[in-house]
Amino acid sequence: MSGLVLILIMLLSSGGFDVTAAIAKPAGEPRASSPVFRSPVHRASDTVVARTAVIEVTPDLIRKAIQKHLESEWGRKVKIVHVAVLEPTDSVMIPGGAVELHIIPSPTEDGLGRRVFQVEAVTNGKPRKTIQVVADIAAMIDAVVATRFLKPDELIDTEDLKMVEIRVHQVNHPFITDEREVIGKSASRPLPPDTALRPAFVKLPLVVKKGDRVLIEARRGGLSIRAYGITKASGQVGQTIMVANLDSGRELRAKVMAPNLVQVEY
Repeated sequence: MSGLVLILIMLLSSGGFDVTAAIAKPAGEPRASSPVFRSPVHRASDTVVARTAVIEVTPDLIRKAIQKHLESEWGRKVKIVHVAVLEPTDSVMIPGGAVELHIIPSPTEDGLGRRVFQVEAVTNGKPRKTIQVVADIAAMIDAVVATRFLKPDELIDTEDLKMVEIRVHQVNHPFITDEREVIGKSASRPLPPDTALRPAFVKLPLVVKKGDRVLIEARRGGLSIRAYGITKASGQVGQTIMVANLDSGRELRAKVMAPNLVQVEY
């Protein structure tokens, strides 16, 4: 009895007791491996939830879209458009694929300064969201500027002009942006240097001045009569002025045709 107790104590203290070892197996049959106990495993569901792609529309992307829209809308009226987006200050998240931003035209606002825009975000041809945008709009032009002091009636030439970039406060600004509209004309008023020119600041040059000796030509049908006279006023081509016939002293109304030539119609 004491021998049996000793054997049990030895087996229990070894920690490697295999319960299958006590079961007799027929010859040639493989022994079963020891059972392995594991904690229960909780598997997650195999269903995959696909997340919809989200595009980040930043304030800078909105700014570029508005700038492109205004440059197309204003054509050649201005040179550069500046857009500063005030709202939104953070990016706007739009679900879907590639996003296109369309500016919804507003019949009430079309100028410079602070404006409100409705920007429509479109993905795959479908409108996703309309973003309300507050922005400050400014514009620059290349204006024709006088390089020196120009006296009234002084003829303006190429070297009297230069192009300067200036900021304008309205799209339909009053300034001249093409030198060809000025060259060959004369100042209609005193023009200090660096004055941005407007159409009212220049005029067609005077081709005859008061007191000039001119040729007076009278035409009727195929008949032409010529005489000399003295102008009583200055004039541009196409203007009608008074001239005095040197032979008769008679004053006539004549149209200025060219330097030193006026024409009387009968």
